Amino acid sequence: MAIELTAAQHAVLEETRAIDTPEAFAALLQHAQPELGALVDEVMGPDQPVDATLIALRQLYRLLSQHADALTAVNYGATARESFRDAIRLVDTAQLWFLEGTRARNHRPLTVKEVVAASRPFRARLRAYAAQAFAYEPATRAVLSSKNRSGTIDEELSALRRLVGAAREHQARLVAVGATEAWIEEGEALLTQAGQRNLLGIVGIRRQDEAHHLRDALLTYAVLRGRHARAAGVNACFDQPALRRSFEEVSLRECLRRTRTRRPRPRKAKENVEAKRSDDAARGRLPAA
Repeated sequence: MAIELTAAQHAVLEETRAIDTPEAFAALLQHAQPELGALVDEVMGPDQPVDATLIALRQLYRLLSQHADALTAVNYGATARESFRDAIRLVDTAQLWFLEGTRARNHRPLTVKEVVAASRPFRARLRAYAAQAFAYEPATRAVLSSKNRSGTIDEELSALRRLVGAAREHQARLVAVGATEAWIEEGEALLTQAGQRNLLGIVGIRRQDEAHHLRDALLTYAVLRGRHARAAGVNACFDQPALRRSFEEVSLRECLRRTRTRRPRPRKAKENVEAKRSDDAARGRLPAA
């Protein structure tokens, strides 16, 4: 049986949904970076499915929105709520693009050869349409037949963007010689796919372990933000048991785990002496003091 979401739940999902484009993700990440660096002392990994953590975080965000006035009275206002919302969006996006997407090889950086191979059929068809539609207009024909001269991925994406834009601009003339709306949409979809699959490069990540670490850092940040929100909610609704329990019932205790063991604390000189005496005693060299 399908679960029907309430209007409030739909609104929360819309506000906290994953980000659509790499550029928007990079911009939101840059905005959050100072606070992320200040709050996250130790990057931790997930101790339960990330989707389960996202459900809890979104439940908290819904409670924050419903009781915004009470929370404002305890100094948890719109700015804090928006930072928490953005943290949820960053985690959802990182999980989708870096972990799930990368495992499926959907978002790894593409090579120039791969982008050229994918765009070759569209380019060839565009040249054929342009050759007839603009037979007496060499300048326009040249725009619709441009090539990547530098051999870089950035130039290839830029060239593809120009070609798709020019095809849309001159759509009427191209349709007159056989082009279709579906064909132009295929070119636009190709451009979108190529741009998204270059995501790791856009945000400055070159290796999968870096992507994994960033996801964990964002998850740690979002959970810390969530714990702060939960504490503020409990405080704001402390004298209203039913509302207070609604915040208390959102548990974030099992969301995170340490990803590496702590380094042992360096021994002091006295501790070294005691340890040596204990070792010698165990070997029968002298009695333990």
